[in-house]
Amino acid sequence: MTKPAVTSHDLGGAPRAQVAITVLLIVVGVLVLFVPAGDEGRVLVPISEGHGLSAVDGIGATLLAVGGTWLEVLVVRRLPHLALPPRALFGLGLLAGLGLGLLIASVFSGFFWWWAVGAATLGVALLVLVPLTASRPGR
Repeated sequence: MTKPAVTSHDLGGAPRAQVAITVLLIVVGVLVLFVPAGDEGRVLVPISEGHGLSAVDGIGATLLAVGGTWLEVLVVRRLPHLALPPRALFGLGLLAGLGLGLLIASVFSGFFWWWAVGAATLGVALLVLVPLTASRPGR
């Protein structure tokens, strides 16, 4: 007989508590990434001119990836309970995708300040979806 799969409901209780944990992981990851380059140590993986991954960056990126992925799973699982109209969902998805794309493109290209535009657009989508995910009842 197979064991039941572990779901996000088993990992942290109420959606509000899980959202708080994911936000904490994301904030700590961002703070770790804000460590000045001189204090990070040597570059382990060069990405592009002016960008490279150190051990400290790896820790921050891991915290961001775990927190962000967990938050994304929570949002997607609760989308049916959010009762948002299809156009709003499409617009938020487009905004989040554009923001994430600009963030990634700013690392691998010469568009250095596009990260701010990408972070702002992704942040708007998250500021709409995350409070709804944390507050709406439902499975």
